[in-house]
Amino acid sequence: MTVKKIAVFLTAAFILITFFAGCGENADSEIVGKWTPSTVTLNGEKITYKTLNLKDDEFEFNFTNDGKCNATLAGINRSGTYTFNGTSVDVNFGNETQKLNYHNGNLTLTLNYDNNTTMFTFIKER
Repeated sequence: MTVKKIAVFLTAAFILITFFAGCGENADSEIVGKWTPSTVTLNGEKITYKTLNLKDDEFEFNFTNDGKCNATLAGINRSGTYTFNGTSVDVNFGNETQKLNYHNGNLTLTLNYDNNTTMFTFIKER
C-alpha cells in the first residue's frame, strides 16, 4: 500500500470509529432511572427530606430511555413525557409542564404555594 492509500484508510477508519462510538449512547442516560428527594428547602431553610417524616413514595421521578416519565408529587401519581437538555428537564403531563433544574447530578423541583417557595432536591438511586 502506498502512503496515500494508508492515510485514506486510516482517515476512513477514524471516521467510522467516531461515528459508531456514539451509537447506542442515549443522551438522556444521565437522568434515566428513579430519583428520590434528598433535601428540601422551606422558606430558605434547608433540611433533609427524612426530617419531614413523609412516606418514601410521596415524591419521586422515574425517567425511562424512551422519553417517558412517571412522577409522584405530593402522593399523586402522574405519567408524561420528558425532554432533557443537559441543564434542565421539562416534564410534560398533558397540558401542564414541570421544569426541573439539573446540576452536578441533582434535580431540583421548585414549587410555589401561597407566595412560599419550596425546593426539592432529588438524587438518582443507584
